[in-house]
Amino acid sequence: MKQNKLIINCSETDTVIKALAAHPYIAALAVCLLINPFYLGAYTNVPNNALMLECILVFSGVCFVLHRLYKIEKFKKRQVQILAGIFLCLVIIGANLYNRSQSKGVWLFVGGCALLLLIYCNADTKNYKEQLTALLIIGISFLLKFYYVFYTSVYTRQQDVGLFGDEDSHAGYIEYLLFNHQLPDFDVRDRWQFCHPPLHHAISALWIYINENIFGVGHDPARESLQTLTLFYSMTIIISAYKIFKHFKLRGTALYIPLIITAFHPVFIILSGSINNDVLSVAFVMGAVVCTLKWYENQTLKNILKIALCVGLGMMTKLSAALVAPPIAVIFLVVFIRKIKTDGSKLLGQYAAFGAVCIPLALWFEIRNLIKFDVPITYVQEMDTNQLQYIGDQSFISRITDFSPHQLSSVFQQWAAWNDNGEITGYNEYNPLIALLKNSIFGEFINKDCIPEGSYILKFCTVLFWVAVLLAVIAFIAMIVSAFSKKCGSLMPKLFMIVFYLVLMVNFYKLAKDYPFTCSMNFRYITPTAIIGALFYGVLIQRFNDSNSKISAAAIKIMSVTAMVFALLVTSVYIEVCLATK
Repeated sequence: MKQNKLIINCSETDTVIKALAAHPYIAALAVCLLINPFYLGAYTNVPNNALMLECILVFSGVCFVLHRLYKIEKFKKRQVQILAGIFLCLVIIGANLYNRSQSKGVWLFVGGCALLLLIYCNADTKNYKEQLTALLIIGISFLLKFYYVFYTSVYTRQQDVGLFGDEDSHAGYIEYLLFNHQLPDFDVRDRWQFCHPPLHHAISALWIYINENIFGVGHDPARESLQTLTLFYSMTIIISAYKIFKHFKLRGTALYIPLIITAFHPVFIILSGSINNDVLSVAFVMGAVVCTLKWYENQTLKNILKIALCVGLGMMTKLSAALVAPPIAVIFLVVFIRKIKTDGSKLLGQYAAFGAVCIPLALWFEIRNLIKFDVPITYVQEMDTNQLQYIGDQSFISRITDFSPHQLSSVFQQWAAWNDNGEITGYNEYNPLIALLKNSIFGEFINKDCIPEGSYILKFCTVLFWVAVLLAVIAFIAMIVSAFSKKCGSLMPKLFMIVFYLVLMVNFYKLAKDYPFTCSMNFRYITPTAIIGALFYGVLIQRFNDSNSKISAAAIKIMSVTAMVFALLVTSVYIEVCLATK
């Protein structure tokens, strides 16, 4: 009888959960496509009739709930009619207040959170508590990312994007493909950022073409709406992270906390609005991680081809996606050694199929440029050493060993600048570790100038930074402690994640050494480490859960509160930053 009190009954909850579990990426894409016409990538592009449609949807939802309450005899017919009338008046009043508001994004965020909580509280949490809680976390994080995109232009806080209409940078690359319908027919070294493989830029060009020529979207809104794609890519990363956590059999608090850390991590908020090729490459990389873990459990041709597609398409998006290859190779080698006597020939056939799919996808663009224009396959465009952010005058050893306190006087990444008198003020961030800790939370473009002077949010930023440092330290310790412990899951999946972490960090420091510029020390180059750290944070909580002692219970509470404070601070800071810089 208790289940009859649910507005969303057991069978409906079961249907939705199974559908989302079977096709989570398609569901995320459907949501992003559904909301796209209502905002087209920016608050300035909201159609005039969007509010009317939203009000109709809200009132329809209220009527559905009231009808359910009537069916389960919570209210009588007359009461339902009165309540419907009251809610209709509230919807009209709310629409009027919303229309006059200067912070419409906040309304959308708060209203979306309230709707998700309503659904959560009225679904079958008895049988599906873990799935629904995870869905609630992912859903609220989606609303925060949508809010960020809503107030973030394709020219705001972007990396190497440039301006549409220019010949260089990512924007110029996208429009070159859009207008010419062909790959660059020149030496890609002659134009900034054209050396990148074309998958992301081709998808973006196709998106703009469809919006402009089929749906009649205007020139500028079509380009702004590219952020709907990057919002979707960012959400696929969170979904992949959830799949990884589930693969490691994290449950309860040990699942929710790393999911909260990942879902609300600022790097994925910033990537959701970044229209360069970073976010899509990370999405494919994390897909490759998920598929590799599945292949390790079940070595089928289908599973290994999924890995090949993810790696190949990731490298067709950005060549640095190849960093996931070494840890995958370790898994391939270990499995082959273990099964060489029983399944050796079968595995060799699978590896051959992997190479046949992955290598052409990954390198065809680079091989083409090598043949036609003699461009090295691993070519990376270099920056002018005369730039103000150049830090090559310091030795690499001094940079990585210098932890002078003045570097932590500000939690924002530091850049030298010219003042009105033609003098250089400030300094360039030079320590790679400090730089990545700072821009992992605030990126390159968020600083004290983005926040109103005297605002409490500046204090929040300081607290957020140090909470993030604490989380990172705990996660790193957890990774070391959990590495070879039999109590924390199977050895090889953990080794796979640790090798991936080490490859990313070694490459990061090599990049900082070879390209001595402040912009080279950016967390976006090691984005998956946020998920790896969160994973081992959860593994440690799971270990404490299993030990069932008072000390462990206290440790779990501290770790959980720290993660919750992190998520709340991130939400507060990014809501204010977007409002201040819209």
